[in-house]
Amino acid sequence: MKTLSLMILLAVASVSVAQQKSKTHYYNPIETAQWVLPNSNGVSSSMQTYKGSKALIIKKSFNNYKFGAIAYPKDLNFTDGEIELDMASSNGQEYLGLAFHIQDAHHYQTLYFRPASTGTINAIQYMPEKKEDFNWWDYEAEKYQAKATLPATDWFHIKAVVKGRELKVYMNHAATPSMVYKDLDPDLKQGSVGYWFGNSLSCAYKNLTIKTY
Repeated sequence: MKTLSLMILLAVASVSVAQQKSKTHYYNPIETAQWVLPNSNGVSSSMQTYKGSKALIIKKSFNNYKFGAIAYPKDLNFTDGEIELDMASSNGQEYLGLAFHIQDAHHYQTLYFRPASTGTINAIQYMPEKKEDFNWWDYEAEKYQAKATLPATDWFHIKAVVKGRELKVYMNHAATPSMVYKDLDPDLKQGSVGYWFGNSLSCAYKNLTIKTY
């Protein structure tokens, strides 16, 4: 009887420790003073309304296929956990997503989406970024990509689960992941989490929620 009681106490203690370790961060709407935001050299970001929702709008006034920018909270350090957010392209162009394990403007892991490639293997893309230019051409192999159905200009929801070197991507609250990638870059193990903006002219982001394990 004493053994059973001890096992129950240990189980309860284990759950309690796990709950204390886990923490959820909400960024909706964001406090721009607490964020690193792209606002220079033809790129702007501000809180506006998109399709009835308050959102962070990131814009640029030029085309550059090597371009990538990130917006992220300054006070977050993420290793493993769950990332959820909503995003939309304002004109159906490609390249919008999220970044995690952000160390600086050119060192992070990214998961991005191409609305113009909906229904194809190019719809979802993972890659690590460790250069000044966004060198997506080094990660064109199918192992870095996955199929998904994406709206041209409407909101869509993403949940990314990061655990060790594994990434699972769930679209629009689906129970089954659209992508499972098991070889995340070992050089980028922790850092902030935020929005990623590529070679598009305008994209909208909202409801960033991060659960750390």
